[in-house]
Amino acid sequence: MSRGKNALLLLVDEAIEVINTEIRILNMRIKYPIQFQNRKNSFPLSPLYLTDETNLVEIMEMVSGLFLSKRVVTHNGTESPLTEIGRAFEYLFNIKLGDIHKKHDNVICRKANKRTEFLDILRKAIIEESKKKGYL
Repeated sequence: MSRGKNALLLLVDEAIEVINTEIRILNMRIKYPIQFQNRKNSFPLSPLYLTDETNLVEIMEMVSGLFLSKRVVTHNGTESPLTEIGRAFEYLFNIKLGDIHKKHDNVICRKANKRTEFLDILRKAIIEESKKKGYL
């Protein structure tokens, strides 16, 4: 056998060995799927979910209100960016808000009677509970 054929056979043997290794890895992934799952986020999922009646723009009312009130700060005391507040709500309720700045603009440019519709619902619920318990 010539030297070129030996080198070619060596390369073919190595390629077969790589394929066999990949097959072993695939078999392990099938047998033990949990160990091979990619964990993008080391945090566990939040146990909280929104009802089907809740719209994302309603959650954005709360996010926008907190952002504009400047009542939320980062760990070092600086003003929290809109996106960080939005991402926190995404984690809290297992949702995806998408383009947070666009949704924030959607809240701001709503008609006057719709601008804080969800916040008004929350306010009304607190007042009703307060009345029910005899505080008002």
